Amino acid sequence: MVDLIALRFRLRLHPACKPIETGRHATLDSLLGWLLVLMLVSPLVAHGASGSITKEKEGAGSASETSGLRVKVEIEGVEGVLLDNVHGHLSLFRERRNPRLTIHWLKRLHSKAEREIRQALEPFGFYHARVSGELLQKPDGSWLARYRVTPGPRVEVVSADLRLLGEGSQEPRLLHALKQFPLQPGDFLDHGDWERGKADLLELAHDLGYLKARMVVSRILVDPVTNQARLRLQLDTGSRYRFGELQLKQEILDPDFVKRYLADLVPGEPYSQPRLASVQAGLVESGYFSLVDVNPRLDQVKGDQVPVEVVLQPAARQSFSIGLGYDTDIGFNLNGRWLHRRINRRGHKADANLRLSIRESYLRGNYWIPIQDPRTTKLGFTFALEADNTDTGERRTIDLEAGYYLLWRDWITRLFLQLKHERFLSGSEGRRNTTLFSLGGRAERVAFEEAAFPRHGWSLAADLRASPGLLSSTAYLRGWSQGRLLLPLGEKGRFYLRGELGFALVEDFDRYPNSLRFFAGGDNSVRGWAWKELGPKDEQGEVIGGKEVITFTVEYDHRVAEKWVAAGFLDGGNAFDNRLDKLYYGAGFGARWLSPVGAVKLDLAWPFNKHEGDTRVQDVRVHFGFEVTL
Repeated sequence: MVDLIALRFRLRLHPACKPIETGRHATLDSLLGWLLVLMLVSPLVAHGASGSITKEKEGAGSASETSGLRVKVEIEGVEGVLLDNVHGHLSLFRERRNPRLTIHWLKRLHSKAEREIRQALEPFGFYHARVSGELLQKPDGSWLARYRVTPGPRVEVVSADLRLLGEGSQEPRLLHALKQFPLQPGDFLDHGDWERGKADLLELAHDLGYLKARMVVSRILVDPVTNQARLRLQLDTGSRYRFGELQLKQEILDPDFVKRYLADLVPGEPYSQPRLASVQAGLVESGYFSLVDVNPRLDQVKGDQVPVEVVLQPAARQSFSIGLGYDTDIGFNLNGRWLHRRINRRGHKADANLRLSIRESYLRGNYWIPIQDPRTTKLGFTFALEADNTDTGERRTIDLEAGYYLLWRDWITRLFLQLKHERFLSGSEGRRNTTLFSLGGRAERVAFEEAAFPRHGWSLAADLRASPGLLSSTAYLRGWSQGRLLLPLGEKGRFYLRGELGFALVEDFDRYPNSLRFFAGGDNSVRGWAWKELGPKDEQGEVIGGKEVITFTVEYDHRVAEKWVAAGFLDGGNAFDNRLDKLYYGAGFGARWLSPVGAVKLDLAWPFNKHEGDTRVQDVRVHFGFEVTL
């Protein structure tokens, strides 16, 4: 194709060249015409038809001129963040897999590689780096670009003149930030730390209400002879702004009620970006609104007053959901949830949860009344119907509860009064009816990192309740707690540790209901054993539950793919009365699939000391759980 194009140019241009005539001017004109033809045609011919010449000239590697070269880049003498930055600056490293890379291009990139590597090291204070490189073609036709780097001495910061100007020059938090600036005398120069320090300082000034804060001096003076650097930084904070008028735009709730969510935005108080973010988060988490826009109107500033516009659009008043689930403790189960977000303009809510299965079922309804600060306090009234069926017992329970809910330092706490009526059967004992009027409290905190596969964090829950015997079938005191801990191991692993403790002091255990007794065994207790299989037994060997419980888990999880995790675990524990005579163990391995809605778990567990130390393959128990929302 290239040859035809070249010929086409010749045919078009040739008539412009007159036949050779006698005389000096005619000959010169002819020669100039032929020269013009050659100048236009030769680049095309050289690029296409003369590929064989390039091959002879460049050797076997030139066969990749149109198919790309195989290039490997080796850099010696630096590692970690230095190596990462070199890779980012090195053009040859970035283009090494480009399918259009040619030998000429490769050599050109190699010619500027040493300079690029030196420039990549300067932000870290290495201004005297020495770099030597070579470009080699291997017998198999591939290329090797090798560079040896000697970073040399590092520039040291000998002085840091960091100052605040303006109204915020004595602001304690800004002064503290200057003292904590990431570059101080005695540190090695790092341009990344310098830029991060400046950005953090400026962001803090804006958060504190100095909206026009700016850097008026930002300078690094480097003496390459002495390898010393002097820093100069001056931040002019300008004047501090304050919250102005609140402009609330919504029609679905009582304005006085909504303003309780805006209690942190007090007109005249110093402007604070974190406060705005906190208020917005509180309104979003309330569930009343589908759109929450908390917007400081900087275009309407009057003096030092910044008006704040709050625009709220309602969420759907009611919602319904239904789901189908399965786990090996209770089998298949049908789940349903109803939510009413706004019963009235004072923010009252209601919800109901339903679960139906052969072994465990319940219907719970709640009515919520926000009080005081609606973000942290509320009253809750609960009605619940519950039913349990195990191999050795069953129960039917009605609960009525009134609770005061408080969020205290990220602890979800609840103080409650509860009236419980339960008809239950334990082991070979006959059916009994019991009524308990109890007072109690519960506290819980969850602090896991937000990730599909969290590797850091912890949680703790504790419950304490009691009845003095007034209006009750028996007096009792019951405490329970459970903790979980995640510890990272390597880049893809984690340890999962869980512990549970419970105790009860009971006046008449025969009137003490199944719902408050302790059992062990099951998916979330001691795997390898059935749900509520472990605990004190009656004379016929039927499990009837105990006054105390202790269980624990030690598990290692390793992420083997983006969506898959392999696990190995050891569980132990038992429920007992007054004295722990025996701990039961279960161990095994499993897999977790990290689905968009949570982890789907499959475990194979073997129960130890089930047959006085004899563990057999046929004793393996499968633990599986998942939930799909329809």
